Amino acid sequence: MALDHDKRRRDIAWITIELIAREGLEAATIRRIAAEAGSSTTAITHYFVDKQELLVWTFQVLSAEGEQQFKDALQRDPADMAGALLTMVPWCPANIRRWKAYLAFWDGAARNAELATLLARSTNVGTGYLQQLLGSNATAQADLGKASQLLNAVIQGSALQMLVDQRNWSEDRIRFALEEALELVLFTVKVHS
Repeated sequence: MALDHDKRRRDIAWITIELIAREGLEAATIRRIAAEAGSSTTAITHYFVDKQELLVWTFQVLSAEGEQQFKDALQRDPADMAGALLTMVPWCPANIRRWKAYLAFWDGAARNAELATLLARSTNVGTGYLQQLLGSNATAQADLGKASQLLNAVIQGSALQMLVDQRNWSEDRIRFALEEALELVLFTVKVHS
């Protein structure tokens, strides 16, 4: 039976994401990931030349998961803009795990140019999705580029608060805050002539 190498690489990435979310980027050594996977370091280095390649792949898997969650939510109910935005904040166990891993990557990006480039690209993709989301409800006067950047900043700032104060952020409160942010962004960000 042939091995599915892409699946194996994704499986290793998920183990790495779980480890990073629990203990941070520094804990994600080849040796530690191999132990978490119940395999040898050779099994990991067969798929990844070094830790940097593994981290880059892992971040790409993490980003792709977030993007897919957003697209799926929007496809389920295009009118539920706040529902799509819920996929971008840590309101459930899967999103909390994803945000903890994202934060670890952000910290690493401060000292790693390749990770910084990946994070910037991921942010651009995310603001592009936000721009599409806002476009269906914006007035002709709205500057969608500015609006999506502002909404992204609100989402990221709110997400940090949610991570450190989870008891005060119920799903209903988060949804209400996202709906308020949408209204505010669409109302205040205008095209300047």
